[in-house]
Amino acid sequence: MNLSKPRVTALVPSFNHGHYVRQRIESVLEQTYDNVELVVIDDCSEDDSDSIIRSLQSQHGFQYIRNLHNSGTPFSAWERILSIAHGEYIWICESDDYADPKYLEVTVEALRKVPEAALAYCDSWIIDEYGQQVDHTDTHFHETWRESRWDKAFVQSGIDELSQFQIRGQTVPNMSSALITASAFRNAYHPFLKKLKLTGDWLFVGWVLQQGAVVYCKQTLNHFRRHEVTSRVRVKSARSQAEFILTKYLLFRVAGRPLRELASVMSTDAVRFLYETAGLFDVLRALFQISVLKTFQCGMSLAASLALNGHFVSKFCQRYKLVKKEN
Repeated sequence: MNLSKPRVTALVPSFNHGHYVRQRIESVLEQTYDNVELVVIDDCSEDDSDSIIRSLQSQHGFQYIRNLHNSGTPFSAWERILSIAHGEYIWICESDDYADPKYLEVTVEALRKVPEAALAYCDSWIIDEYGQQVDHTDTHFHETWRESRWDKAFVQSGIDELSQFQIRGQTVPNMSSALITASAFRNAYHPFLKKLKLTGDWLFVGWVLQQGAVVYCKQTLNHFRRHEVTSRVRVKSARSQAEFILTKYLLFRVAGRPLRELASVMSTDAVRFLYETAGLFDVLRALFQISVLKTFQCGMSLAASLALNGHFVSKFCQRYKLVKKEN
């Protein structure tokens, strides 16, 4: 451990990823950056994760916490790390992903060069359950965002990034690719995240962007695993729509955009609703299950915005009729 360098706290929140957790932990231990505090929190896994982690702990001496009962959310581990992290930076290392050995060396240096930065992130290879490369995050940036800004490294004001991009969708494709200052992490974390199954990281990054600038490193230093047991695959239509609506609304609030623009921000969700299987009642029920107060606040704000944008209502009605004819 090199005490002259800022310490990084690397959190591995583990749950039922026994096939991948050894590679994940070893990729943290093999970083060329040499001041890393590794903490593994297992959320009462039912597979062989515990025995694998204990074996690695006996060899390397990192901190290991095993929950006696499953918390139901990875954000409980994020909350726990707030009270035990000693690092100046926090790295959320998803237990089914792994990193290039130079990941921390590059991202720490990126943050040190930009003192006002709260977050730095890099490109990722997308890998399947067998570790084969099947895609790259460039696809996400080009096809989903239809933007060329991610073709080179950049530094952007956090508030501008939030207002122009993050409010519309997650700009950081996966949390394993992001290094966050500990102060920004603490200021951004809120227990409300534990109520979200799909969009918690999207909302959290938006709150981090309130704390400072963002640095994008145009290097592929992370491996993000896409497989059938990820939480994104399991989330149902109504719940997914509800989380998207509330997340966009909450980010809209902190971005400080004029109320008139809320209807425009939500327009893609209105179109999505027309083609999803869940009905209005299902989505409303999912919204109220997440938060009654925030749902009422969102509904009132959206109604006020629609009152200022009558053409959105007429466009929605026309689109609704077309969809009904198609079906």
